[in-house]
Amino acid sequence: MTTLVIKNGLVFLGDSFEKKDVSIENGLIKAIDNNLQGDETIDADGFFVLPGLIDPHVHLREPGDDYKEDFTTGGRAAIAGGFTTVIDMPNNKIPTTTKERLEEKIKLAKEKALCDVFFHFGGTDDNFDEIREADPISLKLYLAKTTGELMLHDSNSLEKHFVNFPKDRPIVLHACGDSKDQKENLDQGYSTTENALDLASKIERKVHLAHASTKKEIEIAKGHKTCTIEVAPHHLFLSTNDAEKLGAFKNVYPILRSETERTDLWGSLQMVDCIATDHAPHTVEDKKAGASGFPGLETSLALMLTACDQGLIDRVKTLQKMSENPGKIFKLGNRGKIAPGYVGDVTIVDPKKEWIVQGSEFETKCKWSPFEGRSLKGKVHTVIKEGKIKYAEYEFL
Repeated sequence: MTTLVIKNGLVFLGDSFEKKDVSIENGLIKAIDNNLQGDETIDADGFFVLPGLIDPHVHLREPGDDYKEDFTTGGRAAIAGGFTTVIDMPNNKIPTTTKERLEEKIKLAKEKALCDVFFHFGGTDDNFDEIREADPISLKLYLAKTTGELMLHDSNSLEKHFVNFPKDRPIVLHACGDSKDQKENLDQGYSTTENALDLASKIERKVHLAHASTKKEIEIAKGHKTCTIEVAPHHLFLSTNDAEKLGAFKNVYPILRSETERTDLWGSLQMVDCIATDHAPHTVEDKKAGASGFPGLETSLALMLTACDQGLIDRVKTLQKMSENPGKIFKLGNRGKIAPGYVGDVTIVDPKKEWIVQGSEFETKCKWSPFEGRSLKGKVHTVIKEGKIKYAEYEFL
């Protein structure tokens, strides 16, 4: 049994940063103190020592669309971006709507992914028995158009899922509008969201609102005690003002909002529980053909740290939304925090490292980014998974 010690770093302890050492033994965090000794050491002087980040919303595409992404490339993209745990969405070309499909994904991920991968299960109009047998950690319900064919059509299905799925586990809601017209799209989304959350409150059903993209949407959700909320970085950093530059690459669900809506979203971020990438890689050819979605695993942390550096948001609260909060919401056990007994997943970041986004250098298979050419400050230096160094000096071992 060997002990790895991370020395002299600014350790994120959930509500503050403190200059401490962290020891990891047998895959778990053993101690946080000064002057710790171990068999192997990492000098993190001047660096942030963070819990391995948790992303509750990714699309790793396997099986069915492996040419866009798979568990190997998606797992590497996660690690390079500082994420040691992700939760994969069900709307693959081969959707995760049966116990057999879920077990297939679990097996593939264990064989191929460098990070931990958990799975949202897709709810349909008629797969209630499959959900019961699969017994997933969470359920994803599509109340509007998305990539794939998982939108609920039966008006009674939503309530049936709300009643039948265990109430202590979250149901994730995709509730954005379908229209390309901004006003109509927003009105559709607000109506769908409000109706679903009213029903959830009536049933006392735990729900999680995916990719909220406007202040009003967040305010609607915060009116319901049973609802938690996530926001994706691309809705914080991109707007319709960027559409011309992005060209054929601008499509995403929910659609990009106006610059006013984007800036208002920052003002309501304190009410949000999670920052989730909604990592949705597509090839350049697919994007030019109209595919919706952006890759985000390798830019999310740096975008948020840059915003913290600029004073747009508090660093502590931001990191809570990217680690401890999603771990608690989706009951992922002892992950998302640096504390004795927690999994030894640690992300070490150089907060002063400035870099330019170049998608061609990324681990994701799609090799492009909507933030191409943007200057960011803060870069993942080292990632430790269960006490083992997977990534160091800005590259994989």
